[in-house]
Parts: sequence; structure tokens; C-alpha cells
Amino acid sequence: MSVSHNGQSSLVQSLATLLRNDGDLVLDGSSTLTLPASTLQQLTRLFEQYLLSRSQPHGFLALPSHPADTASLLQLQFLFDVLQKTISLKLMNPPGERLQSVVKIFPFKSLKCLELKRVPPHCLEGLRGVYSQLEVFTCSKSLSSLEELLSLCGGDLSSALPWLDLHTLNFSYNSIVCLDQSLSLLNVLKSLDLSHNKIQECAEFLKPLSELEHLNLGYNCLQRAPTLGLSARAKLLTLNLRNNELETINGVEQLSSLQHLDLAYNLLLEHSQLAPLSLLHSLNTLNLEGNPLYFQKSHRYCTVRHLSPKAANLRVRDC
Repeated sequence: MSVSHNGQSSLVQSLATLLRNDGDLVLDGSSTLTLPASTLQQLTRLFEQYLLSRSQPHGFLALPSHPADTASLLQLQFLFDVLQKTISLKLMNPPGERLQSVVKIFPFKSLKCLELKRVPPHCLEGLRGVYSQLEVFTCSKSLSSLEELLSLCGGDLSSALPWLDLHTLNFSYNSIVCLDQSLSLLNVLKSLDLSHNKIQECAEFLKPLSELEHLNLGYNCLQRAPTLGLSARAKLLTLNLRNNELETINGVEQLSSLQHLDLAYNLLLEHSQLAPLSLLHSLNTLNLEGNPLYFQKSHRYCTVRHLSPKAANLRVRDC
């Protein structure tokens, strides 16, 4: 049996040619394989129709003897083999287009890095098969809650299990309003980016992230600094809270290893509100741009008064 439709045959041929030429960069993880969601939908339909139904228990593919059929199926088999070994994948859906059917990622057996853009969680199937090996997970313009992917694994609707290797999570540019208990599944997470959402409060949900070193909550609606667990308080190096609604920074004094703090464009009125900075002895960079106190004539002098003398190399941004 051949891959019959002209459009499908052209897709298989062009993608196979591309990967034969540059596939090494994809296979060693130095390049990310970027696919439109619709392209992956077509490929998985072909895999299911021509390969998987024919596969033996150990994955052996018995190709038909007709030369033309063999050539087309060999290209499809080549693609399937490459996808199984692909380390980094980005799936995109064009603006304004709604996915009409599910997007299946079952061919990707070796994924460590996954990025989704405009792919609704309920349309994604197969995440449960790779979640335990993912190291970097990025999703934008798709989510209204964390648990949709972290607990339920999108369209898999699975029971919650720990993400064993995930060290970097970037769910920026979504419509997340509040955090939830699914963050407790991220036992080894070091970097969390939830910027450009609609988060109003973190509550206690960040406390289980004991290995956290970098936290970006910029461009949200927070009125207070986030609360971290004891372990993360000693490990956090970078905290970005720019463009929120902070009127106080109480709590940041607990972040004993903090090196970079961005508080730009909040609602800090008086320099006395900077008193917690005096306990941040490792602070290297501080950004207060755009706050009401920033426009006071004595801004730099009044700010320095509240800094730790031990933070000798501290740079306070002027612009």
C-alpha cells in the first residue's frame, strides 16, 4: 500500500528530505524540530494507517514487495524513526485557527524539551507517555490553569504523578489567574516563568518547590511578594516581580541568597518600604524603575540607605 494522496505524499517527501539533510542536529538536541500542529496531525494519521497497524510486537515493519509501495513506506518509516529519537519539539498553531481534532505526540519517545503555542490542552494527547522524562516544558497562549497540563496531562486526563526530571517550566503569556496544587508535582524544578498572566495571588502553592533558583512572576496582578518554602528561600537567586501591583515587598528579606531582584513598575511609594532589602547581603542587581518612589529627587541616596553594606557590588538601575 502506498501513501496515496498527493498532499500527504508531498508532505512526507519534503519533511523526509529536510530531516535526511539536517536530521543530525535534531537527533543530537542542538536544534528543535518545529512543526505546525496540523502537520503532526497528518503524520500521525499516516503512521496509524500504514505503519502501526502493521507493526509486530517488537516494532518490526514488514514492507510490501512492490517497489513503489516500498519507497513511500520507507520514507514514512524513516520519519517515524526520526520522530522517535527527537529530543526537542515545538508545536505551533497559527493565530485565529482552531484545532478541529486532537494532536497526538505518541511518536516522540525521546523528548526532553517540549514547547506548545496555541495548542489547547484538551487537544493534546500523549503527554503522559513522556512527562516523566521532560526536562524543559514551555506553553504559551494556550492555558487558563496549571493543572490542565501538570496534573491532567492535557487530553490524556490522567491522574497526577510527579514530573521526575522537569527543571524548567515556562508557562508565560497565558491566561492563568491563580496557582494550584499541581505545582507540588514539580519536585526538581529550578526555573519557573509565569510572567504575562493574570495571577492575583500565589498563596501557599509555591512552597513545595524546594529546588527553585529562578522565579519570574512579572506582568501579573500581584499585590504582595510570593511566599516560598524554607529550602527555596535559601536557594533562590533571581526574582522578577516587575509590572505588578506591589505596595510592599515584605517577605523578600527571607531570600538569603537572592542576587537579582526586579521590582520595576509597581506601586512602591516610600523608600521606607525598602527596609527588607537590608537583609539581602548577596544582592547584585536591583531595579526600581517606574515606581512612585523612583521619581523622588533623592531616590538613589534614599535607596542606598536601605541596602546591606555587604552587597558591595550592587547595581541600582537608573533607567
